[in-house]
Amino acid sequence: MAYNPELEEALHDSCEQYRQLIDNSPIAIGAEFENTIVFLNSMGARLIGVPDPAHLAGKSFIDFVQSDFQEPVTQYFQQIREGSTDASPLEIKIHRGDGTLLDVEISATHFTYQNNSAVQFTLYVISKRKKMEALIYQSKQDWEETFHTITDMITVHDKDFNIIYANKAAQETLNLPPIDGTAVYKCFMYYHGKDCPPHGCPSCNCLNTGVPSNFEIYEPHLNMFIEIRSMPRFDKNNQLVGLIHIARDVSQRKRAEEAIRKVKDELELRVEERTSTLRMINEQLKDEIAERKMAVEALQKSEGKFRNLSQEFDALLNAIPDSLILLSPDLKIMWANKAAAAAINKDDSELTGQYCYSSCRNLISPCDNCPTLRSFLSGKEEAAEISLSQVTIWDIRAFPIKDEAGNVKSVIELGRDITEKVNLEAGATRTRHLASLGELAAGVAHEINNPINNIINYGQILIDEFQTENRDDEIARRIIRDGDRIATIVKSLLSFARIRKEEKCLMPLHEIFSDTLSLTSAQIRKDGIHLTVDIPSKPIKIPVHPQQIQQVFLNLISNSRFALNQKYPGTHENKILEITCDEISIHGQRYVRIVFLDNGTGINANIIDKVVNPFFSTKPNRMGTGLGLSISHGIISEHGGKLLINSVEGDFTIITINLPINGNGEE
Repeated sequence: MAYNPELEEALHDSCEQYRQLIDNSPIAIGAEFENTIVFLNSMGARLIGVPDPAHLAGKSFIDFVQSDFQEPVTQYFQQIREGSTDASPLEIKIHRGDGTLLDVEISATHFTYQNNSAVQFTLYVISKRKKMEALIYQSKQDWEETFHTITDMITVHDKDFNIIYANKAAQETLNLPPIDGTAVYKCFMYYHGKDCPPHGCPSCNCLNTGVPSNFEIYEPHLNMFIEIRSMPRFDKNNQLVGLIHIARDVSQRKRAEEAIRKVKDELELRVEERTSTLRMINEQLKDEIAERKMAVEALQKSEGKFRNLSQEFDALLNAIPDSLILLSPDLKIMWANKAAAAAINKDDSELTGQYCYSSCRNLISPCDNCPTLRSFLSGKEEAAEISLSQVTIWDIRAFPIKDEAGNVKSVIELGRDITEKVNLEAGATRTRHLASLGELAAGVAHEINNPINNIINYGQILIDEFQTENRDDEIARRIIRDGDRIATIVKSLLSFARIRKEEKCLMPLHEIFSDTLSLTSAQIRKDGIHLTVDIPSKPIKIPVHPQQIQQVFLNLISNSRFALNQKYPGTHENKILEITCDEISIHGQRYVRIVFLDNGTGINANIIDKVVNPFFSTKPNRMGTGLGLSISHGIISEHGGKLLINSVEGDFTIITINLPINGNGEE
């Protein structure tokens, strides 16, 4: 056959790719020939604990196997070399280079090496699996030992009255065969000796209603009195799937009660034969026996009831969304529900024994105006509103718990986050004030209009007279100019205060800015803010509700003023508010971009995505409702635009508004 260099190169590339694939495999792979390791990939070397596979030259894999497993591995490899295909993998221990033992599973296959039989093996680390299997086995053993050491009969039933599991006491008492899941064992056959459930069976009612039931019954089939507690079983979807029966042999108690009854009857016969003194003593003894019997019965019935009530009350209190804390007189937490723990990001078990003011507010002494302290002193219900942080307000109510002498031994503290409620009330109050202010402003504006018109007319009359007499009319023209300025401000105020419900209209953008700045420019100058406005001289008309867009501009200017005043309480050269406007194109659509830039306090990066949420505010309590940016964002979205926020805390804030221009580009 002629030498083919291309074929040899392809074969060499294929071998090299196969070698790299095996060497870089995340599975430990090796080969042994004549009890010597002839190949081990990088993962195998790391698993055995050597820096390089070359260090294993001339060594056998058996050298690394723990002595107890060397013989099984030798036999296993021999079976593989002989061509066996049904040899199962082995779980063994190997010695690593650092002297530690490692649990691994080894599997091997036969292959030909240098025309001789050899073994290829793979190793899988199973240390974690072995530990988990041991833990699961031990947990199962502990559970089964506990379950089978309970002396009461416990059986688990499905919805068809089949017993699917039983403890040792139930198996012995009911004479149950071994339950392996293949046969059917009806509960009524083994408990009652009947072919169907007895009429009025409380367990059947429990299966229908899902409500636990307790009852006592004499079972001739078992020749005993039994007390049965029947509880519903639910799956993970809260669907009723069966019952749990806990049955107790109370025959001895019943026999004791019967013996007491017989003794009582004998005593009554003897009492008749005794003197009146003995008869009186006997009556007292009978009353004591009756009371004791009632106490025993009540105690037995109450035991299970109170256990259930305790669990139910615990679940109920933990399900309450409000914070509940039980406090001792020294304000240590005796108990707290899950809502209280969640409110301060702690586990409820961590709170017990801690001072409430330390756990809840990181203070070293009780809070000012603490309602719990007042409740301990007054013995009455107390309440207070407490700010737990700059943005949350809590309504705290304290309810005293008194002992038999009427002294307060502990106090239950109920806390509820009322931040949203307070913000809603503040927002509603502010809305009412703004509505009243709008009505007042409109009324004042109308009252101002008449005298301003008169002043302008009088100024014009003076100009006419001065022209006739050839006199200087500059003062009269100043009167008219300032009168027109007042009239413009009044017109803008009336326009903003007036509620309109008309459809959108094409409105020149510079007119909306003019009306807005006429209302805010005086306050901006008063705050010492340097205002720069860059609006194109060419008018841009956009389809809008003018009053809504003006409200957005006023909100943004108000926020910028607050941020600048917080950073620069007085005048400063960097106390600047810049407003720019230009026309842009986005995906072929024409937009007008309006940018508000201030050098104020900025916004923290952790909350910048929350500032447009309703009722979220960075301003101090009752200085802001958290609705301005939320309403502005909604208005811009309703106009088909975008409101974008970019800010660096302590440096600047940029609010960008993109509003679509009319489709025909009318300007």
